Amino acid sequence: MSLQNKIRPFIGLLTVLILVAHATPKSGNNKNRPFVAYDFIRMDLNQLQPFGDTILYPFYRKLKNLSEHKEGHVKILHLGDSHIQADLFSGWVRQRFYENPQFQMSGRGFIFPFKAVKTNNPYNYKVSKIGEWKGQRCSISYHKSNWGAAGITAHTNQQFAKINVNVSTDSIYSYSGNRVDVYYPVNDKTQFTPVVQPLSNNARLQSVEKHDQYVSFKFDKAIKEFRLSFRKENKHQTQFSLRGFDVENDKMNGLTYSSVGVNGAKATSFLRCKELNNDLKAIQPDLIILSLGTNDAFVPPFYPTVFYQKYLSLIEEIQTTLPEAAILITTPGDNLRKSRYINKDNVKAIQELYKVAQERNLAVWDFFQVMGGLSSINKWNEKSMTAGDKVHLNRSGYQYQGELLYRAIISDYNKFTTYH
Repeated sequence: MSLQNKIRPFIGLLTVLILVAHATPKSGNNKNRPFVAYDFIRMDLNQLQPFGDTILYPFYRKLKNLSEHKEGHVKILHLGDSHIQADLFSGWVRQRFYENPQFQMSGRGFIFPFKAVKTNNPYNYKVSKIGEWKGQRCSISYHKSNWGAAGITAHTNQQFAKINVNVSTDSIYSYSGNRVDVYYPVNDKTQFTPVVQPLSNNARLQSVEKHDQYVSFKFDKAIKEFRLSFRKENKHQTQFSLRGFDVENDKMNGLTYSSVGVNGAKATSFLRCKELNNDLKAIQPDLIILSLGTNDAFVPPFYPTVFYQKYLSLIEEIQTTLPEAAILITTPGDNLRKSRYINKDNVKAIQELYKVAQERNLAVWDFFQVMGGLSSINKWNEKSMTAGDKVHLNRSGYQYQGELLYRAIISDYNKFTTYH
């Protein structure tokens, strides 16, 4: 083994240590955070590009009101593919908002219990199950389900089945909420009646409210752990199809950063989610971040016009549902096919994303250019920030990506507050 290969794991560990070093858990100033700006990173391009000068202003106004007056709930929802499902990239952005003393966090937000259906779960909340649960993903063509914002469902026919969730397993960042919303087909009479019980303390249930998309369980104090179980109240109840949980804190104002991704997802995958728009109405995000395109442009042949039409259709659906919400799209990063062949279709996909952004007045964060452009994935690999496939990043790489996106957002927000 060469000396370079021997020391590469230590270089990767050093990168992680640099990125996760905290002055204190509430220091939100970028200048106080150790950060290595590698020479191939285009920090001069690390900025949001809004197509329409004021499209992010409603979101920024709510952020400013929260910052200056500690009033209101600000919600960010980050949707995407496998780069988001693990929540390493999006999770770092959430942590950086949590650290910022301008904003207080209000619950964990919208989540899905991925581990219950035998797929990779975010590291920062723990899931366990009882009984048999079958997963259905919108990214798999032969799967069928009534998907919503999560793009994945967990289905069971067993009344005794249960799912336990702990939303506060991260040792540095603590999340909890006094309200747990259970998303499922509420008006389907074949669904078991859901029950949520707190596991972390002696919190008492105050109310159960039924809505079109979810049932809300409200407790007298914030909880970190809860169990989903069921009651069978009549012979027609034979199943349950879970679309996700939303863990919020109604007793305090603050920000929630939700993120849900689906391995293998494309723009067409989310177009299959018939309950997506209804879930979005229920969640009411102020900012929607979309991180899609990697899978669309990865397997040849790639048809740019088809990708444009599908992505445009998705954006039009979202904007029709939530006309006041700001939308930020992030471009796919550079990647290699079969770990060694340059993928020039990525460039074509990004060109189509810019067309959509211009037509629909969206904001763009061009990660492809910020990370260094075509073939830059090799530079990231040399710094031990990629997975072996040179498509995905590893933990330190995703945290680096998250740091870049957070800095771009907060920099743009600070410009807004300077003049407004």
